[in-house]
Amino acid sequence: MKAISLSPAALAFTNIKRKPARTIGLALIVAVFAFAVFFGTMLTQSLKTGIESLSDRIGADLMIVPRGSDADLQNSLLRSEPSTFYLEDDIIADVSATPGVKQASPQLFIASLDAACCTVPVQLIGYDPQTDFTITPWMLSTMNDPLGENEVVIGSLILAEPGDEVFFYGQPFRVAAKLDETGMGFDSSIFMTMTTAQHMIDLSGEKAVHPAGSGSGLVSSILVRLDAQADANAVSTTITNDFVHTDIVISDDFMRGISNELANTSGMTLAITILLWVVAVLVLLFVFSVTFNERKKEFALLSVLGATRGKITSVILCESLFTTMIGTVFGLMAACLIFFPFQTLIATSMGLPYLSPPAMTIIVYLLVSAGISILIGPLSCLYSAIRLSKTETYFSIRENE
Repeated sequence: MKAISLSPAALAFTNIKRKPARTIGLALIVAVFAFAVFFGTMLTQSLKTGIESLSDRIGADLMIVPRGSDADLQNSLLRSEPSTFYLEDDIIADVSATPGVKQASPQLFIASLDAACCTVPVQLIGYDPQTDFTITPWMLSTMNDPLGENEVVIGSLILAEPGDEVFFYGQPFRVAAKLDETGMGFDSSIFMTMTTAQHMIDLSGEKAVHPAGSGSGLVSSILVRLDAQADANAVSTTITNDFVHTDIVISDDFMRGISNELANTSGMTLAITILLWVVAVLVLLFVFSVTFNERKKEFALLSVLGATRGKITSVILCESLFTTMIGTVFGLMAACLIFFPFQTLIATSMGLPYLSPPAMTIIVYLLVSAGISILIGPLSCLYSAIRLSKTETYFSIRENE
């Protein structure tokens, strides 16, 4: 009979097939860890990317809103929660004249009704192209001509394309451009000039059961850029003293609060990942130790048949490697199937700026997560493999006889 030479990998593969329950149990532990590593890493990085996007696009040092509307402004920026609130526009000139203020520009917020372009109400934002310094700069990458009357620019989540028409209060508005994803509430917002926004308010008074407002000369917020030497807190105090019906959101404080929330989320994610890593290693270490003690005779017989100690160790390491590879594949597949299709839901539930990193970065995180997860098995069984390979063959065979 012709002798068949079995490699460590072939022996290991045969062994894990003979014990499917044990293989599935160990693979499941690794799958949970792989899921947590990749999901947690992607979540943290997406939040970090979203906050960087918010910091780049917010543009203003101060945001002036009506008294009690600061939370509405923040919810609109972060959570895409449409809001309607108004100030009288006659304060713009006075704000611009405040010491330390370099530039001031109004915006007008209208919370829309449901429309064919959108599955939920969206935030309509009117801005003044003549004075704006926050929205216009990042519109330039998507459009060349100034925005005209009855034209709008839509966020990335709006179900329309340039050239289409969207309807609000029975009036068609032409889509002039569509913005890139920002990870902010702007993704489900629609931008227009102040003139178009005022026209929409007038239409709502004629055609809507619940009008968006009434009258002219309305603004929702005033965005302020300060002189380089100005102190934001001092200017904020001056403005609130002069205009007692206003609240002010200081951008630095706003971003600091969001960064603290990200730090808390990242810390919690890291703590959970480390805990799962420790648990996975300890459980696998225990299981491999018990399993290999029960298989001393099996490995001793391999030694009698000519297998070197190095080959026996290789068989053990291959078994653990194959098991963790199976667990890693299923864990990462589960993470991808949950994370990517439900990103919008995840972003909404987090209540923070959320923007997926580039494709190449995602691939890198996927490979790193896979590498870390696969290494758990061989590291966990290394001690047992070395100890078992040093056991004398005679005593392994005679043990428990």
